[in-house]
Amino acid sequence: MIDNERRRVVITGLGVVAPNGIGTEAFWHATSRGISGIKALPTNELTTADSMRWTVGAISNFIAEDYIDRKLINRSDRMTHFAFAAMQEAIADAELRIEQENPRRVGAVIANTLGGAEYVLRQLAALYTRGPRFVSAYTAIAWLNVSNVGQAAIRYGIQGYCKTPVNDAAGGLDALGMAYNAIRRGSADIILAGGCEAFLQPIFLQVLAQQGICISGNDPHAYRPFDRRANGLLMAEGAGICILETYEHARQRGARIYGEIVGYGQTNDAYGLATPSADGVQYARALRLALTEANILPTDIAYLSLDGRAVPSFDMSEARALQETFGEDLPCIPASVPRTMSGHSYAAAGAIDAITALLALQHEIIPPTINCEEPDPRYGLDIVQGVARPLPIVAKISKTPAVLIGGRGFGGTNVALALKKVV
Repeated sequence: MIDNERRRVVITGLGVVAPNGIGTEAFWHATSRGISGIKALPTNELTTADSMRWTVGAISNFIAEDYIDRKLINRSDRMTHFAFAAMQEAIADAELRIEQENPRRVGAVIANTLGGAEYVLRQLAALYTRGPRFVSAYTAIAWLNVSNVGQAAIRYGIQGYCKTPVNDAAGGLDALGMAYNAIRRGSADIILAGGCEAFLQPIFLQVLAQQGICISGNDPHAYRPFDRRANGLLMAEGAGICILETYEHARQRGARIYGEIVGYGQTNDAYGLATPSADGVQYARALRLALTEANILPTDIAYLSLDGRAVPSFDMSEARALQETFGEDLPCIPASVPRTMSGHSYAAAGAIDAITALLALQHEIIPPTINCEEPDPRYGLDIVQGVARPLPIVAKISKTPAVLIGGRGFGGTNVALALKKVV
């Protein structure tokens, strides 16, 4: 067995289902060009005309039958359909044959926050309009956060390390961090890791809006982090899955390596359930923990992938955390919030951010932050606005350019993940 300290963790496969692209190729085409997937919430029997109040990152033209059979579709929620589509793409992208691996050394860590919301609403509608006999017995399974990992284990014969992080909007990053640590300490050789979410229904959006998490309205450009006009974020649905494995295992089977996870940090503000601490001290500590573990310097960072909640107090606390972490180097490091093109997909967001970062390192460009036409100078950030920007020269000179990804969630959680290119 290789010494745990030497077990390197790399990413060899990517799968994404996002409002601005289903599949990694379509997603990167849109994201690298600043193309948004934000639109009015589509109407259906659950949303009705009330959906016109909501502009969101909804996924169109998704055909679940392309990824799973009709029987499972009827027994599972939309979040699971997204997760299976992303898993299928990631496994194919990694050219991984799970059936040839030791099933006890393969795991799955898939984050989710709000569970099978749409499935439950449909069953409630059936209960009150048609009666108890028309409520599916699978409701007891389909709405559970853990159903995604359970269904993945059944489909792919996974018998190893399996977890379902429920850590609000930071869940996707947490999933990657947990999988990274599990592989490092020898608990698994391969893990399918990421997050999924699908809760774009007026009742849930209204609750989130009342809590100050998101905003309503019909402006598709309303998500403006670090902008003078920032007023909140727009919600989204989607999934992002990565194939994590040991460097040695990847090299042995000749796999393409997108990048390496080199650092992970998690802290809590111990401040409040809803609002992050204004000083950003604990968020800064999470960032430093990831940087220290990664052993990377500011000059190694290609760009910062920010949480970017687009609420002035939230943005200021993030800026203060960055200032405490990087000091006078901060204005020299490009920063971006690519999810402005797709909305905040909660537990899927961090995983999709990581996929974006890996593709950015591969293509040597920084995806833009759209809608931020009037950046607030108080934050002291070099925001990549409007259009993509080439990686900074200093990062190109470095043999291992890196991206530091930040995420936060209700309850005061702060998560940071450091990725670097493998050359």
